[in-house]
Amino acid sequence: MKKEVNLYIHIPFCTSKCKYCRFASFSWLNSLKVQNYVDFLCREILDFDTKEEIFLDTIYFGWGTPSTLNEKQFEKIFSSLQKKFIFKKDIEISIESTPELVTKENLEIWQKFGATRLSIWVQTLNEQTLTEIKRAQKWDIFEALENVKESLFFDKNISIDFIIGLPFIKKWELKKDIKFLLEKYDFIKHISVYMLEEYYDVPEEKESKFDEIVYPNSWKANSIKEEDFLAEYLEIKNFLIGKWFFRYEISNFAKKGFECKHNQGYWKHKENLAFWLGAHSFFENKRKANSENFLDYYAWKNIFIEEIWEKEKFIEKIMFALRTSWIEKEDLQKLNMEKINYFLKENFLEEKEEKIVLAEKATVYLDFILSEIL
Repeated sequence: MKKEVNLYIHIPFCTSKCKYCRFASFSWLNSLKVQNYVDFLCREILDFDTKEEIFLDTIYFGWGTPSTLNEKQFEKIFSSLQKKFIFKKDIEISIESTPELVTKENLEIWQKFGATRLSIWVQTLNEQTLTEIKRAQKWDIFEALENVKESLFFDKNISIDFIIGLPFIKKWELKKDIKFLLEKYDFIKHISVYMLEEYYDVPEEKESKFDEIVYPNSWKANSIKEEDFLAEYLEIKNFLIGKWFFRYEISNFAKKGFECKHNQGYWKHKENLAFWLGAHSFFENKRKANSENFLDYYAWKNIFIEEIWEKEKFIEKIMFALRTSWIEKEDLQKLNMEKINYFLKENFLEEKEEKIVLAEKATVYLDFILSEIL
């Protein structure tokens, strides 16, 4: 039996740990520890048990900084994957990278192994902000994009990321950054615009030790006000639409044909395999999460393995529907109609062509709306 899935590989090593990051990533690059991790990661891939023929639709190297790996380490990972799975002819292979690691040498390595798109974490061009959040500097961003410009990389299938709400960034500044980069580098085909989550306190219920990471209190005083997040987002959104980028998910904009297939798979409930520290996979109706602790991961321990019931699938279907497109009328009867009617009346939801869509002003309230109607 043939099955098509997406695959995610997490490399948890970074040149520095960003102050806002709650992912399972670490700012040390001990070569022996990195190699040990790659060796075990390949064991996990090769030990994956399936009786089916599995075709990979996408491979996504993300979360930490996959670009910290050297050529031999990439070669070992791809060799393991090719022994276990079949790569589709039109497979999408994405690499995430911090700007300082988008070197000419790395571009050649990634292209050698068939990567088709590159996502560069820009976040901002504000030098004070970059220093504060422990990111690469402005000149690193320009050097990275110049290296891409000079290469034949991925037919220039390049994505850049930004974050609304970081400290020291003034109102409308992100739009200016995006405008400047698009005018200077017309090969950019995809832009992600995220909103900084409010991590000023440790949550009462911690799912991981990384939940203990909180922002300095000074950030709030030196950031745009939370009530201005929406105006900032809409300003950027309308600008990008005017530049022929279309929004295919709340935070993601792309030129036609340059959407991220891997992310679209998540939103459409496509099965995905994940091999790595802290991995979350969805396969054969089960979710599995690996440990976020190295010793436990190497001992093959999981945080959980659980079967996904129809009710949970439906909840996720509605969550993804509002993020990407609309809720079908046929699904409304399973939701809280009193709340839906309230949000329709208050213009947080809109009715269009027998479908319910998220209104623009409700973008920053999506999580609250979902918690009310589900």
